[in-house]
Amino acid sequence: MSYSIIKIAQRSCRRVLRSSRSVRAFEQHRGQMHFQRSKSSLSSAHRERYASTRSLSLSAVSTTIDSPTLFSLPGLSHPSDFAQLANKAIRECNSIRQELAHASNEGDDSVNSDKVQKAKRTLHLLDDISNVVCTVIDAAELCRSVHANPLWRNGASDAFGILSEYIGSLNADERLYRSLRTFVFNDGEKGGTTNGSSGIIEQLPPEYQRMAYAMRKEFERDGIHLEYTQREEARELNNVIVGLESLFSNNITEKTKYYRVGEEVAAEVEKVIPRQVLGQLVRRDDLPSDGSMTLSSDNLLTNTLLAHSPSSQLRKEVYMESNTAIPENLNVLDALIQQRHIHSTLLGYKSYAHRVLSDRMVENPRNVVTFLDEMGKRSRGMFEKEMELMTRAKQYVEGDNQIQAWDVPFYSNFIKSQRQYQRSQDEGDDSDDSTHGFFTVENSIDGMKTLVSDLFGIEMKEVEIPIEERWDIDITRNDQAQLVECAGLRKFEFHHEHDGALGSMYFDLHPRDGKFVHAAHFTIRCGRNREDDGSDRQLPIVALVCNLSPSSFDSDALLSHSEVETLMHEFGHGCHSLLSRSSFQHLSGTRAAMDFVETPSHFFETFARDPPFLSRVLARHYITGKPMSERRAYHLKQSHNDFRSVEVQTQIVHSKFDQALFGDNPCSPALGGITTTQMFERLHKEASVPYAAGTHWHSRFGHLVSYGAGYYGYLYAQVFAADIWSSCMAVNINSPSSSPLREGGMKIWKEMLIHGGGKDPKKMLEVVLGREPSVEPFFHGISDR
Repeated sequence: MSYSIIKIAQRSCRRVLRSSRSVRAFEQHRGQMHFQRSKSSLSSAHRERYASTRSLSLSAVSTTIDSPTLFSLPGLSHPSDFAQLANKAIRECNSIRQELAHASNEGDDSVNSDKVQKAKRTLHLLDDISNVVCTVIDAAELCRSVHANPLWRNGASDAFGILSEYIGSLNADERLYRSLRTFVFNDGEKGGTTNGSSGIIEQLPPEYQRMAYAMRKEFERDGIHLEYTQREEARELNNVIVGLESLFSNNITEKTKYYRVGEEVAAEVEKVIPRQVLGQLVRRDDLPSDGSMTLSSDNLLTNTLLAHSPSSQLRKEVYMESNTAIPENLNVLDALIQQRHIHSTLLGYKSYAHRVLSDRMVENPRNVVTFLDEMGKRSRGMFEKEMELMTRAKQYVEGDNQIQAWDVPFYSNFIKSQRQYQRSQDEGDDSDDSTHGFFTVENSIDGMKTLVSDLFGIEMKEVEIPIEERWDIDITRNDQAQLVECAGLRKFEFHHEHDGALGSMYFDLHPRDGKFVHAAHFTIRCGRNREDDGSDRQLPIVALVCNLSPSSFDSDALLSHSEVETLMHEFGHGCHSLLSRSSFQHLSGTRAAMDFVETPSHFFETFARDPPFLSRVLARHYITGKPMSERRAYHLKQSHNDFRSVEVQTQIVHSKFDQALFGDNPCSPALGGITTTQMFERLHKEASVPYAAGTHWHSRFGHLVSYGAGYYGYLYAQVFAADIWSSCMAVNINSPSSSPLREGGMKIWKEMLIHGGGKDPKKMLEVVLGREPSVEPFFHGISDR
C-alpha cells in the first residue's frame, strides 16, 4: 500500500500498522494523489513500510452484486480473477487518460462558468483513476497478507505486481499533470509553484481546492515539473533510494545474530525462560549439553529477558549483542541519508525533512523541533523523578546506583509490579488486583457497539459471511462446515438512523498460518460521494487485522489489556474510514495528513483505559459476568501511566535523531556531518536518557525507512487525542445517560471524522476544541498515578 494518484496510495491503499506503545506504527500512513509506485518486488518487510502508511480505497463499481464474492467485491470469485481485474482496471484507466489528454490538447476557451465545471470534472476523473486502480490493488494487498489459501495469495501478488508497474507509468504521465495544470490551475505550462492562483481554483469549493493542491504537490514531489534531464536524474535517484530502503528493511527482518553465553548466564536465562521453551526461539541444534546456551537477537527473546531477568550480567550481554546485531545497516543508512538529501534538493526542497513535512500539519522541521523541545521541557520533571526511582531500586537490589540502558526495562517493570501490589493493599483489597479473565473478544466487541451507539447513534450489526466471501479458511483442504465452525472472521455493518448505511467492517482477529503477523487497519474500499447531493455514493469497506490470543474450545478468547488497547486503536482507524464523507476517495477517511491520522485511533484507544467505561462496559469476567470494579480499573490506568515520562523522553530523543538525519544539515560524513552513531549518543546524553557506548540501536530503527522525518508524529497525534478527550469526553463519560456523550461524539464526527483528509486538520481541531490545541491535557493525563 503506497502510491500516489496513487501517491494516492502511499498515503493510503493503506494499512495502518500498530506496534508497541512507545514505537507505534503505522497505520498506514503515505503519499497523496499521484501515482506512487508500490514496490511489489521487494521483501514483505519493505512492502509493510508502504503498507504501514496506507489506507486507500477500493472500487468505482457498484456495491450491489448478484452472488457472494471475496471482500464483497464484484468479479472476485477465483484466484485467477485478480489478474483479470488488474488488466481491466488498466484498460479503464487508459480510457480516462485518453479523455484527459484529448481535452488538454484542445485547450480551454470556454466561458468562466464552464471552466469551473471542467476543473471539477478534471479532479473527479483523476480521482476515478485512483479509485479504479485501488479497487484491485488494495484488495490484492489485503488478500496476499491474510488469505488462508496460497493460490489466492499468489493470485493477489501477481495482480499487485501488474498494477505496481502500471502505477509507475501513471506517475510519469505528463498528460495527467498537464490536464491538472490546464483545467484546474489554468497554467498549462510546467514550472511555477503550487502557491499560484489562477482565479478558477479560487472558485472551487474548499474540498476541491484541497484535492487540487494535494495532487499537484504529489506530482511535483516526484519531479514531473522538472526538465527532462533533471527528471531522469530524479527517477534514477529514487530507484537507488528504494533499493537502499529495501536493503535496510530486509537486513532488519532477515538477519539474526546468534551468540553463546556461559553456564552461569545460561542458568539466569532459565529462571525466566525454560530451556524447552527457549528451543522454540533459537535453533535447537545450538542448545549444547555443557551448560552453555545459544541466544539470538530475536526481539521477543531480547525484550522478555531485558524486562524480567534480575541478572544485570545477563541483561547487559543481551542488550549489547542485540544492539550490535546489524552493523552493515550503518553504511546503508549513511547512503540512504545522502541519497534522500540529494534527491530532495534536486526537487527544490532544502532537505528531505522539508520535502516530507511540506504536506503535514507541522509544516516544517523548525516547528517539529519547537514541539519536541516543549514536550521535553514539560516531561523533564516527571522523567527525573522516575529515573530517581529506578536508581534507588537498583541500589537496593544490586548495590549500584548507576542506571544503564539495559536496566530501564527491568526496573521500570519491577517498580510497576510493586506499585500495583501496593495500590491494592492500600485500598484494603484482599485480591491480587489481577485483571485476568476480564477482557475477552466478545466484551471488546460489545464495548465497540456501545461506544458507537452512545457517541454517534450508530448501530453496529453483525451479519453472516457467505463462504465465497471469506478469506480465513481454505475450502480446498477440509470439510467446509468444519472449517467455518473453526474460522474466526466476522463482519459488521454500520447504520445510522438519519445518515443510513455507513459501510462494512471485517474483524480478522486471530493468528493462522500464512497471515500477516502484526495489527493493522486495511482499507478495502474508500468511501466517496461523487455528487454534491450524495446520489453517487460509494460505501467504504475496511478490515481490522490482528493476531490476538486465540479462543479455546470452552471459552471466549481471553485477552490481555494491551491487546484490548490494540483492538480499540485499530477500531478507531476503522471508524475514521467509515464515518468520513468526501467527494473524493483520495481524501476519504484515514487519507489525511500523516501527523494527524493517528489522532482518532489514539482517541478511541483511550476508552480502553477509562475507568468508568471499563467498569460499565468493557471489562466483565468471562465466567461470572461480574464487571471490573472502578477502583481496579483506575489502578489499570495508573499502571499505564507509570514511567510514561521515560517513554516520552525516549520518543523525543528518537524523533530528534530522525530530524537530525534528514534536516538542513544531514547527519552524514559524506555530507560533512558527524556519524549517525555519534549523533545518537549525543542526543541521549543531552536528554540524560541511558545510552550504551559501542551499540547502534538505530541500525534496527525501521521507522527511519517507513516514517523518515516523521517519527515525531506519534507523539503529535497523542497530544491531539488527549486534548480532544479532555475537551469532549472527560466530564461526559461519567454521565449516567448517553446524552452528554452523544453531544461530544457528534461534534467529533461532524466536525472532524466526516471530513477525512478533505479539510485542514488544524481547522478541524480548532472547531472541535473551541481553541488551538494544547499539550496540557496530555501531561495532565500521564501524571495521573
